[in-house]
Amino acid sequence: MGAGFDAVWLLQVSSAFLLVCGFSWLAGSWCARRWLPSGVELPLRYFDLLAAGVAIVASVLSLLAATAVMGGTGLLEACGMFWMMVTSTAYGLTCCAAIAALLMVLALRWPRGQSAGREIAVAVAMLVFAVTRASMGHAGEEGIWTVPMAAESIHLSAIAVWVGVVAVSGCCVLSAPMSAADRNRYLDSMSRAAMGAVVAIVVTGIYSGWHRVGNTGNLVNTVYGITLLGKIALVLLAIGIGGYNKFIGLPAASRLYQGVVTVRLALRIEMVLLLGAILAAAILTSQQPPSAL
Repeated sequence: MGAGFDAVWLLQVSSAFLLVCGFSWLAGSWCARRWLPSGVELPLRYFDLLAAGVAIVASVLSLLAATAVMGGTGLLEACGMFWMMVTSTAYGLTCCAAIAALLMVLALRWPRGQSAGREIAVAVAMLVFAVTRASMGHAGEEGIWTVPMAAESIHLSAIAVWVGVVAVSGCCVLSAPMSAADRNRYLDSMSRAAMGAVVAIVVTGIYSGWHRVGNTGNLVNTVYGITLLGKIALVLLAIGIGGYNKFIGLPAASRLYQGVVTVRLALRIEMVLLLGAILAAAILTSQQPPSAL
């Protein structure tokens, strides 16, 4: 039974991690499409389809893990309860709504090319996903129309934008040929979006973290609090790398191509740190916050 619960925990954490990673890529790709000059060809469509597919599969696996947790069973027994979970619980129906939003993104990204109407529809579908996903966590336990719920929705969306624009830019865009002027405009837009996302993350993160931890004793004396501190440390390191890029890397990149190489490397380091923070957040979702105990 212990091994069964270990498998449940592993599925719960890994599915949450992959889900946020997939959603983040979709958010970053959506932003990059706004900033890229016409004529620059990138394989964003293929990566978008992969990210949407990963997020959809991760959502289903996350629901299976939740079925096992709520039923107090292993994964094999949870498979027999899965359909009932989907059709007869608010959690299951909400998860289906989140999956439907991701399926909509997948369908909208399937055709080649892009249009203003399609991009608006993708943005709406991703917003629906963010709100429904936030309602499935600890914040949703207090109700939909609450400050914790709003903070969690904004927090998830801001994380997706920050991680996404860093990943898409560092792994895809800055490797593509484009003029220095176009690249500088892109990097300026990326920097402003990342800064706005960081501000939203810090504000909502402080509120949500304190709301769940309750006091400084819980912050240093519980597994939840220590994991949260680890996540905060990774985010602060990523902010430091982002600060370097904004004030040193990007000005250098506007003058020399070698500066672009340095910015790309810094973005990839920042991405690794942010992936670590997402993993820490996934671990937090598998634990009850001290304020709820």
